[in-house]
Amino acid sequence: MKKYIQALVALFDMLLGTALMAAAFGLIIIPHGFASGGVTGFSRIITGFVPIPLSAMVLAVNLLLLLVGLIFVGRQFVAKTVAVSLLFPAALEFFLRYPLTSIQQDAMLSSVAAGALLGVGAGLILRSGASSGGFDIFAVILNKKFDIPVATVLNLCDAFVIILQALGQSLAQTLYGLLVICISAAIVNRVVTLGANQSQITIYSDHHDEIREALLNQVDVGMTSFLAETGFQRKRTRVIVSIVPYQKITTIKHIVMDIDPTAFVVVDDIHSVLGKGYTLDKHFDPPAPV
Repeated sequence: MKKYIQALVALFDMLLGTALMAAAFGLIIIPHGFASGGVTGFSRIITGFVPIPLSAMVLAVNLLLLLVGLIFVGRQFVAKTVAVSLLFPAALEFFLRYPLTSIQQDAMLSSVAAGALLGVGAGLILRSGASSGGFDIFAVILNKKFDIPVATVLNLCDAFVIILQALGQSLAQTLYGLLVICISAAIVNRVVTLGANQSQITIYSDHHDEIREALLNQVDVGMTSFLAETGFQRKRTRVIVSIVPYQKITTIKHIVMDIDPTAFVVVDDIHSVLGKGYTLDKHFDPPAPV
């Protein structure tokens, strides 16, 4: 049952993400004429010379890239991208009919809104395990054949497309387009790690046994300890490390300070946690003999 629920959630994320990306382009980016990267930006350049609807050109380019991906990468990769590649042009055509005229007069507000929609949409698609297709396929092929980093290929493709658009539009439209890309890039990472963010708290103290017992009894957290040696006096001690939700950090710090006011406590952000107690069911193994 859990697998079916996860599959339904992934499907919902993919559909909603595709709709949000199409809304960003159809409602804001294209009506404003903002520069845009990817297949949509490339298709806009072509439609400037060939009288074909933008959604149809996006579909044609995506199908061509899917065919190339099928030949050079394989069916398994293409299967994960075909749905988005086909759904996006249809959603784009729908949203192109209803531009957001209410914010047409404010280019800055429009670029922020477009970046937010684009970032959330792309993040949801990545969370679902799918890909938005487009130049992603081209990047994977070059990575597989010539070991060129995927990010490098994507950045070069986007830069090439934006430069070509910049030649035929105002500097303001190009800059607003770059702002959209920067905002979406910042948001997509947040969406991908949403719900998986944790904090790692590392505790250096001579009272490690007392702190360990207190944390287990009062906060109910998992933890690991390992042997360490102080740098100046070279005393052997134990360091406690625990991965916990943000809301438990303050409680843990108070417990540690009450036991050992001189304890050294470090808190780091963790963007993804896998394993028992997080992505696997929590259970306890019998303690190992000392």
